[in-house]
Amino acid sequence: MRAEYQKKTMKKTKTQDAAQAQAAAQTAQNAGASPSAQPLSLTIQDAVDLALKNNVQIKQSKIQLDAAKRSKNTSWNSASPSLTASGGLSKSNRDFPENYSAYVQGSVNVTLSTNLYTDIKNAALKYQAGQISYEAACRSVEMSVRNAFYNLLYQADNINLQKTNAETARQTYETNRRKYGQGAISQLDVLSSQVNYETQLPALQSAQISYDNDLAAFKQTLGIEQDAQIELVGSLDAFSDLQGVSVEGIETRSLELLALEKNLEIARNSLLANRFSAYGPTLSAGWTYRPTWTNGSSEPVDNGGLSLSVTLPLDGFLPWSKKADNISAAKDTIANYELQIADKKTSLSVSAQSGVKKIEQSISAIQTLKSSVSLAEQSYRMTQEAYNRGSRNWTELLNARTSLEKARLNLKQQAYNLASSILNLENTLGVPFGTLSGAQPAPTQGE
Repeated sequence: MRAEYQKKTMKKTKTQDAAQAQAAAQTAQNAGASPSAQPLSLTIQDAVDLALKNNVQIKQSKIQLDAAKRSKNTSWNSASPSLTASGGLSKSNRDFPENYSAYVQGSVNVTLSTNLYTDIKNAALKYQAGQISYEAACRSVEMSVRNAFYNLLYQADNINLQKTNAETARQTYETNRRKYGQGAISQLDVLSSQVNYETQLPALQSAQISYDNDLAAFKQTLGIEQDAQIELVGSLDAFSDLQGVSVEGIETRSLELLALEKNLEIARNSLLANRFSAYGPTLSAGWTYRPTWTNGSSEPVDNGGLSLSVTLPLDGFLPWSKKADNISAAKDTIANYELQIADKKTSLSVSAQSGVKKIEQSISAIQTLKSSVSLAEQSYRMTQEAYNRGSRNWTELLNARTSLEKARLNLKQQAYNLASSILNLENTLGVPFGTLSGAQPAPTQGE
């Protein structure tokens, strides 16, 4: 019975080993470790530069900004003269061959209203709002790239740990299988180690799938081909050594707040435009040249002329009129934006304080995890020395190594959490990314 069990488990183990080897090869290939591929090495700044150049969201925002600029540059065109040219010929039914009248006409018309000022100002304000939106799009993409970069670094370390755990479980299972064949342990011990080994493989595959999905999203953000091999050059160790951050003396520049303030300016200009529409006069001027020929005249007669008119609306003085209602609605919009701005200022202050506290908590947790790593390193060294003396077996040494790798991974996970918290705080404050962590900030994107 023992021999039959060993035969079955040996066949199953070979299949599982092949699956593990395939998963490990896939991990190496997706991480850019394939010797036949030439991966593109990317630092975090390289990734940011690629995204700012190729990202679809930024390109769309740039198109909108260019359209706003074009509207600003031509916002005066309502004052441009209107030019027309026409001509005509008519004949009477009586004496059809002789009676006729022919003319050509050219005219110039200009209409000026007080809304011309608000139209020009509105186009300029919307262009400025578009600049803020474009900068916000760039910052949003940059933050996503930096966060994804750090996350992929952590996930790569996690995959290595899962591979180590799977290998440790496999070797433990192999050792127990040999011991069972020698009669040293029970079949239950072998089954327990087998179950432990088999549960490691789905964890490794799950980690690999998560890494592949996040890597695909990262490539899409960078605007590069999905089949491109990339190698991330960086480490989370710098965040593990961070002693603290300070926001004293940093001038807050929240793009969300700037956008709200710009919308308030647009709303105030809209109120002025509604008042001009309700109370402002409109001046119209036109000149027409119309020479006309008839069968009874030898020279053409100019029937054109000059016209001037002024229109003054009066329905704005009626409180129930549509224009009066538009003025009231514009005032409501202004009041709403003023409340939003006051609330946003308070929210930014609270978010900044909360962000600093969260960073301090992460730094404190990192110090604790560093102590755990030191203890795990000491335990591994002691276990290795005991193994060399013969007082510890190979499985115990592998378990000590796994504990050390897990402690190191926990430290890197907390370092990633710290990096993410710093990015969020930098985004809240509106400072260049890398300011609080001491990393090299990205260059400011121009129009």
